[in-house]
Amino acid sequence: MFGIYSNQRLSKEESKILKENPDDYNWYCIYVQTIFRDRRFFQVREDIELPQSEDDDGVVLMFQGGDVVYFKTMDGDVTNEEVQSVYDVCSYLEGLFNRPIKAYVVFPPDGEIKADKIEGDGEVTIVFSTLRNDDGEEIIERLESKLKNHEEFTIPDSIDHMLLPYTGFKDRKVFDEKFKNYMNLVMEYGG
Repeated sequence: MFGIYSNQRLSKEESKILKENPDDYNWYCIYVQTIFRDRRFFQVREDIELPQSEDDDGVVLMFQGGDVVYFKTMDGDVTNEEVQSVYDVCSYLEGLFNRPIKAYVVFPPDGEIKADKIEGDGEVTIVFSTLRNDDGEEIIERLESKLKNHEEFTIPDSIDHMLLPYTGFKDRKVFDEKFKNYMNLVMEYGG
């Protein structure tokens, strides 16, 4: 059962341009291995209903050996409300599986950790991480050039593409504009 995925992380158009046509399971692997340095095999459990808002993208990852991890991405700062929301889901999972729960939460490179407290008890560990590099604009230019020249993406190119939304940059405004143009190009080429 390893390799089942739930949330749509890669569009069909994106998958077509990337090396070996990866699926969402590959997307999760890239994030878990690159950002959290966790190289264990896991299964994405889409059958578990989580107490989270409808627009929340969190999923349960069951690792070999039985470890349960709640994985999610964020688009902004880490606030008390966000931390409490993650903690509440982890507490639910702790009760469901009767074991300690870890959360892997990815937040943007320009996001700040503004949280200072959460309420509750139990064996919950929340790990927040991001990519604090500043080469996002250069990565977009390189990938965009490959698309325009009809060059096939390599595996490192594909990994860069998948990590791009959480890759650092020198100028947020410039990055956002380049990213928007790049993604339009991806949709055009992959469509």
